[in-house]
Amino acid sequence: MRAGEEIAIRVDHTLTQDATGTLVDLRSEALGLPRVRSELALSYVDHDMLQASFESADEHRLLRTFAAHCGPLYSRPGDGICHQLQLERISAPGKTLLGADPHTSTSGAMGALAMGARGIDVEGVGPTAADTAWESAPMPTT
Repeated sequence: MRAGEEIAIRVDHTLTQDATGTLVDLRSEALGLPRVRSELALSYVDHDMLQASFESADEHRLLRTFAAHCGPLYSRPGDGICHQLQLERISAPGKTLLGADPHTSTSGAMGALAMGARGIDVEGVGPTAADTAWESAPMPTT
């Protein structure tokens, strides 16, 4: 393997949160993508908790409905912070996690290969038919 070569990584778990998951779900639905094929996909509501307007409730309803139809587990408002819940309750040694939250790598403490990504990258693995993410091999450091 050389630096810059693409490698295939099977992604076992995916996570989105309400700040990223809404657009992922809407795009998946618009493209007619099928149910989740990763071993486990989770949709957390942990960022937009204020409920200051109807938009928050609408967003949460959309996430809940998408989860019911496409398979991600839905973690409702007040359950906790996505990366902390993932670390404490879901992550396991040897599993891979791709999450649309910058703190996803926290699950590395459990021995998981955990990577944060943009929502659109998670869409390509979690709520779609794909079950492999493509990454570039890291450049060697000297």
